[in-house]
Amino acid sequence: MGENNTVGFNGDDVNNFDGKAFGELYRRMYPTLKKYAIYLVKDVEEAQLILNDVFIAIWKNNTRISNEKAYLFRAVKNASTNYHKVSRINFLHLEEEELPDILDETADPAQLYLDKDRNRILYSLIDQMPERRRLVFYLFRIDGFSYKEIAALLDISVRTVEDHLVKGFQFLQERVLKNEAEFR
Repeated sequence: MGENNTVGFNGDDVNNFDGKAFGELYRRMYPTLKKYAIYLVKDVEEAQLILNDVFIAIWKNNTRISNEKAYLFRAVKNASTNYHKVSRINFLHLEEEELPDILDETADPAQLYLDKDRNRILYSLIDQMPERRRLVFYLFRIDGFSYKEIAALLDISVRTVEDHLVKGFQFLQERVLKNEAEFR
């Protein structure tokens, strides 16, 4: 099938989902998409789960695809981005549950409490950023992605990544200076 063929349907009968075409699409695209998903989520098992979810959604919804490569790569990218969001939310949720910490005998308990409180304030400030800037910021500062990796992941230029980060740091600096007493 060519890049612009309609996949998943048999001929002109749009209501008749073609399982054979779907199977061919799966066999042809899965290896490439798997490598892409592994690149995005850095975990083989999670990448396979993401791909399975994407293909299951296509099958369940009888999705009509006119440009299969673009559609599938975008679907995997979106699912991977959602994976990162869920991972971060679960991480923040675990942090809020007050899991038992490893005790540091040398640490001052009051200082530990202040540090934790500062981090909570900082995360709330980051969450006030526009969505795209916040995502770039988290990918860079929290997940450790490079500018180039973020640009590839979000399908934007490296310059745009730099711009988002500069504006994000400026935003945080302004907010921290306004709330300076809370960060002392």
